[in-house]
Amino acid sequence: MQISRATLKELQHAACDGPMVRLRTNADPVGAEGAHKVLTRSGATWSVRHRSYVFSDLFPFGQAAALVSQILDLRCAVNRPDRGVVSCPQSIAETLWAGLDEVQPESEVLEPSAGHGVLAAEGTALGHAVDCYEIDIHRAADITRAGIARNVTTTDFLTVTAQPAYDAVVMYPPHRRDLAIKHVLQAYRFLRPGGILAALVSRGVQNAAGERGEQFRELISRAGYLRVLDEADFDDGYLLSPTGLRIQAQLLYLYADAADTEEATDQS
Repeated sequence: MQISRATLKELQHAACDGPMVRLRTNADPVGAEGAHKVLTRSGATWSVRHRSYVFSDLFPFGQAAALVSQILDLRCAVNRPDRGVVSCPQSIAETLWAGLDEVQPESEVLEPSAGHGVLAAEGTALGHAVDCYEIDIHRAADITRAGIARNVTTTDFLTVTAQPAYDAVVMYPPHRRDLAIKHVLQAYRFLRPGGILAALVSRGVQNAAGERGEQFRELISRAGYLRVLDEADFDDGYLLSPTGLRIQAQLLYLYADAADTEEATDQS
């Protein structure tokens, strides 16, 4: 589907800064809505902090200008390979880190199943030492080249023997309930006593069935809590998924004590 003239006009006036695209402040509402749709369909996500659209897989050194030029030439959204992963939206990365005021400067942090390392980039910018696990060799190489992590290990995070070595784990697990819980339970084992895990999960994840669902609910009851996000949490009134759709989400925080981490390590 080709985009309208109003949308083309707003994209022509947009300012590109590295991986970011910023629409003009006096944008036509119709054109701005069209630009939002075509940019998100092309892989960009909204950043509240930067007030811009961000192509996360280009962060931090890639150039969005070439993509915008391609959109203008084709007069439609561009299909871009994401190597089989849904990137963490920039708005989610900022939201998760904003809720971790108790994490001290220069803490050691883990981002498991890091994708393009968007959460790692935020943590590094805040002065933390961030390690990443990423199963895809190309994405792991992207993170390494970008210099946004202390260490990057190319492996399936779920197969790693857990060691309680981190002050914090910040993660964007898969949205499917069973996979989200599997990732969170594994990541929790990497926390030192006193550490904290922060994750953005879909609403209702605590209602998952099976043994892991029971373990997850028990862990929340003794060591953490969930907070449902609503429009008041965001400057622009909603949280975008990488496809540009509104998503119903909640923040998960889990705190580790000595008994928890010892028990979790024994079970791994």
